[in-house]
Amino acid sequence: MEANSLREQSIYRTLRKKFSANRGCLAGILATLAAETAISLLLPGLTSRIIDGLDRRSMAWLISLVLLFLATVLMGGLFSVLNTLLSEKAGRKACDELRKDIFTRIYRFPMARHKSAWTGEFLEKIEGDVNILVGFFSNMLIDITGSSLLVLGILVVFAGKSLALGLVFGLLTLLIFSIFIGTQKKISLLWKSARDAETQAFGEFAQVIRAAVDLVGLGKEGYGAGRFREKFDRFGQKQVRASFLGNIPATIFYSLLNVGEGIALAIGIYLLKRKELTMGDVYLLLSYVGLLNTPFFLLKYQFAQLPVALSAFSRLDAFYAVEGEGEEAGEIDSFADGSIVFDSVTFGYGDGNAVLKDVSFRIGSHDKVLIQGRTGGGKSTILHLIAGLYRPTAGEIWIGGNPMNAYKKGCVNGNVYYISQFCPVLEDTLYNNLTHFQDKYGEREITEAVRMAHLDTWMQRKGIGLQSMVGPDDFTQDERQLLAWAGAIIASPRILLADEFDAAIGDGILEIIDGLIRDRFQDATIVMVSHKGRSTIELQKRIYVEEGGAEVRE
Repeated sequence: MEANSLREQSIYRTLRKKFSANRGCLAGILATLAAETAISLLLPGLTSRIIDGLDRRSMAWLISLVLLFLATVLMGGLFSVLNTLLSEKAGRKACDELRKDIFTRIYRFPMARHKSAWTGEFLEKIEGDVNILVGFFSNMLIDITGSSLLVLGILVVFAGKSLALGLVFGLLTLLIFSIFIGTQKKISLLWKSARDAETQAFGEFAQVIRAAVDLVGLGKEGYGAGRFREKFDRFGQKQVRASFLGNIPATIFYSLLNVGEGIALAIGIYLLKRKELTMGDVYLLLSYVGLLNTPFFLLKYQFAQLPVALSAFSRLDAFYAVEGEGEEAGEIDSFADGSIVFDSVTFGYGDGNAVLKDVSFRIGSHDKVLIQGRTGGGKSTILHLIAGLYRPTAGEIWIGGNPMNAYKKGCVNGNVYYISQFCPVLEDTLYNNLTHFQDKYGEREITEAVRMAHLDTWMQRKGIGLQSMVGPDDFTQDERQLLAWAGAIIASPRILLADEFDAAIGDGILEIIDGLIRDRFQDATIVMVSHKGRSTIELQKRIYVEEGGAEVRE
């Protein structure tokens, strides 16, 4: 799907397409809803006929009517089960397709959007908000539609028996629906705010846990707990406010319905005394008044939940407003060398705060460079900019002898290799984890890379071949690093970026990696980020990153 067509979509258009592709199921839902509504309206009428015919009809007639009543009850149960099955199927299928659509879009988000996301934000929305929509389409929308049809049918019956009764309940129904519909937008905004606060609270919790070691080391344990408490208290306040105000329309609704029941009873008694109604008719009216409780109770519950569903729509629709990464517009398809130049580069993640400000430095081809500085100063951000994961807010980056935007799509990825501290392992073959799903490498060069990275010993111990399935649990932190460096040998990049690779590995593994840098990557430009500086590699430059800037130390 092209970027332009992605931008033209919204969650509403996407869902409409999903449901349009399943028209048969929707037609079945409407048909079963109509049948279920008709049966609900028919049953009190049958009972009314039985009551009026007790002293005027034969026993055979009464038994036939009772049997018809029982058959109708069974048919109603059957249509109800069928309706539930179809609505669950349609709702879940559409929402599962929505999950896939959103997941695809997330992969196209700019990397800065990923960086600025709260921990677990995307998963929380795909699971939390989409699950709310599953309930909306599987139950809520069906209950609202079915209940509205039943209310409309009862109003028609009331009007047929008594114009006054039909008028009273018609006005009450209009008033109830007006109250609910008129308050949904404001209440949905309250629930959206509460859901956003919940995401931030759990995101704060994850960040505090991740920074626990640093906070303990600084003696600031209370700081993290205080931040989390503040976010969670804010979430609690917003949720209580949304819940309280969201229940006010339902309270008004029940009060109006009680008034309507009293009026219906009074009108029924009045018409019975005037002999304008039979006892069966009075039973019919009272049954329908009681029957109104069911759809109105469902409407009360579902309208109370509707703002939550609307807030889920709003939060997910925001994903459709994020534009994907732009295509590289250049024509150059190869690097002239391994040089890197930052020319007055400024960069921020979209929150208004610049991580790097007016940064300039030059790294020569084949140089071995170490970037140092405080946590959060922008060291890893420099690597991400070199790798092309982000684009600078201002200034220009030259890599391989040309501006980054001068290259064809994929050229930078083919010449730059990035190794992180926590190297990811996918549930796939060892071959695909080594080659990153590229099929241009031969088995001989892959086997040689595995040997050079000393990963062959691990393979023998585990009894694993290149086509064996592996997962994250098969690797220790040391083995993950060896896997990543074996992949780098296979890729043979012009520029190799290593982010805190020495932070959590043993001395023996560090010796292996240092040996690879000296022997296998001597012709590559290597830029390393390190707190500990454990590597013994001879450096040509050190770049010390301060808050908002960088200075080059030879």
